[in-house]
Amino acid sequence: MKFVFKALDLLVSSNIYVSFGVLVLTWVSLDIRQLRCDDLLGFVFFSTLFIYNFIRLVRVHPMVMEGDSNRHKIIFRYRELLWALSIVSGFIACYFFTSLYRSIWVYLLPMSIVSVTYVLPVYKTSFGHWVRLRDVPCLKIFLIAMTWAFVTEGLPSILSIDKVDSLALLERFLFVFAITIPFDIRDLHFDKMSLRTLPQLFGPVGARRIGISALLVAELILAYRCFFENSIDFWSGIVVYFTYEVSAFLVYKSHPNSKERYVTLGVEGMCILMGVMYLLQKQL
Repeated sequence: MKFVFKALDLLVSSNIYVSFGVLVLTWVSLDIRQLRCDDLLGFVFFSTLFIYNFIRLVRVHPMVMEGDSNRHKIIFRYRELLWALSIVSGFIACYFFTSLYRSIWVYLLPMSIVSVTYVLPVYKTSFGHWVRLRDVPCLKIFLIAMTWAFVTEGLPSILSIDKVDSLALLERFLFVFAITIPFDIRDLHFDKMSLRTLPQLFGPVGARRIGISALLVAELILAYRCFFENSIDFWSGIVVYFTYEVSAFLVYKSHPNSKERYVTLGVEGMCILMGVMYLLQKQL
């Protein structure tokens, strides 16, 4: 069992786990629309693997010095291997990018800029300090949710109807927004106060309430899409609803002293849970 947890920790630290979660969400969105686009799935997986490793590796040394977490210590220990993984993933993502329909290239450009400038300094203050997008107060969680939602729901929507399904996009945004909150609650003791994260502004209890409320609104949108728009079939809707309910429970139970695996494996695993259950219901 100890070996299993170590293997899972390595999957998390290498960002393969989170990249697979993004791939699964994208696949579910495609399959609900009865679409297949292997090039998009390949691009989503490898671009996520590249970007997340790039972000972690750029920031890992100061994080280790601050004693942030075991995850960052693993990243620091295997940093050469992870740099190689990141570079290879970047090249593979470029290959899949060139294979995608050119109609969606224009949508990917702003997402790519946001992803890179999230960790690289883009603005110099009057005090001479360079600021990254993630340092802008209150912005981090919205950038993450917006990027995930557009990639996993917006792009499949564009491939299907040549435009963004705004309701489905909002539903996905709220889901990702909610499951990101436990990470901010966990990092409450480490994040600088200038970040103004939700737990810093409203406390852990207030942040949990916001997350659960976001999931409730997502469920209402899901019900509308299922029963009035008929844009998602009943059983697929049940799978997504169940995932939201489990996510709400995990958000409710999150606190600043949560075990790291609680969020990195449990909360982040909600995307994979949705995909597994969706696949199972398709076999019935």
